[in-house]
Amino acid sequence: MKRLSIKTRITLWYTGFMILLVAFSLVIIFIVSGRISSRQTEDTLRNVVTDVVSDISFRYGEPDTEDIDFYRDGVSVFIYDTSGRLLAPRVNMGVQVDSVLQDQRMRKVENAGGDSMVYDIYAVKDDNAFWVRGISSMAEAESAYRTLNLLILLTFPIFIIISAAGGRRITERAFAPVRDMAATAQRISSGDQLTERIDTGGFDDELSSLAETLNSMFERLSRSFEKERQFTSDVSHELRTPLAVIKAECEYALSSCSEPAEKEQALLAVYRQSERMNKMTEQLLMLSRADRGTLKFETGPVDMSMPVSHVCDDLMPVAEAAGLSLKAEVEKEIRVMGDETLLIRLLTNLITNAIKYNREGGSVTVTLKKEAYGCSHASDLSGVDNIDKDTGSACILTVSDTGTGISEEDLPKIWDRFYRAEKSRSSEGSGLGLSMVKKIAELHGAEISVKSKPGEGSSFSLRFKCI
Repeated sequence: MKRLSIKTRITLWYTGFMILLVAFSLVIIFIVSGRISSRQTEDTLRNVVTDVVSDISFRYGEPDTEDIDFYRDGVSVFIYDTSGRLLAPRVNMGVQVDSVLQDQRMRKVENAGGDSMVYDIYAVKDDNAFWVRGISSMAEAESAYRTLNLLILLTFPIFIIISAAGGRRITERAFAPVRDMAATAQRISSGDQLTERIDTGGFDDELSSLAETLNSMFERLSRSFEKERQFTSDVSHELRTPLAVIKAECEYALSSCSEPAEKEQALLAVYRQSERMNKMTEQLLMLSRADRGTLKFETGPVDMSMPVSHVCDDLMPVAEAAGLSLKAEVEKEIRVMGDETLLIRLLTNLITNAIKYNREGGSVTVTLKKEAYGCSHASDLSGVDNIDKDTGSACILTVSDTGTGISEEDLPKIWDRFYRAEKSRSSEGSGLGLSMVKKIAELHGAEISVKSKPGEGSSFSLRFKCI
């Protein structure tokens, strides 16, 4: 069975509620209007009879009726003696009823002309006892009551139809933004309008909050799609060259004109390109695991002085071969919490970059020192054990070079994967080194910053929490 739409269900609920509300109101109106009509008739009847009793006078034992109005406000008045004989009016001004006289008792009496309301008062004036009876026909009041009820019953269906149509219209207008959101989301999901966003309408309501939330999600998805496209393009670009080299070297080595020495050179070229691709794959795998939070690393106390010194010693020959000087200024016994293997990779990438993008005769300086953490960082130390929160200290690692430098517009982009400034496009680097540096720094809760001027060099600084 097909489920009804939300708009239809709301309309049905609204219409049903209005039917119950109007029906309840009509019942109340029926009851109240009947009681009000009956009460008005009784009050009018009682007032007219009481006025007649007050105004009547007797002359020689007979009532003086010159000033008495025997028919007023729909009430017929009759005067009787104590034996029930009609004294006035001499000419019948209304329909009498066959009912026993009862002092000051309001009652309804049925007769041939229809129901009537009867009210009697027994009084004595000028030594003359008498009865005054007032009779008010209920036919006119009942006719008006029936007309009112008929009018209400006739307008009830019309009111329900109008309510249902109005409720449907209001519901459609209320859900119009949702329909627009769905249409916009459909266009965005198709991939053709990734930059399109939902119009919040400038209002501050639940739908506007939903639209803003969806827009934030679409913005993140758009950035993710763009990064994925860029990543795919960059990977294809990076793999195209080594694969082309491998294919060309293999074709040459397999050709009949190649010499044994040339075959060996071709195999060496294939090996180098394979190593490059293998290194790139490992780096991408590590970054991917770090992004997903599945990268396994063991955290423990690390004396940063040792890995910094060792990495500098290992890369000293590389720097000298490039015609550079590598200097290390390392304070002893600076301990941090981290994974030593990842920290060594971070150091290696930073120093290798400093060597690679330096100028001939330049220098690379690596410094490691401890400094007071400062009050502004006190809150950052809440999760670190064995540290005095008031006198805490930070480990500052700096790698500076005198190389080509980085332009100001390129600085925010250097952490992107596969990004390399135009001057370094000819390099054999994969463009993943600084991405790995930033990711490892984030895993260790370190702050990373860079200062650079084109033609003067760059300086990368990392701040770790000491233990």
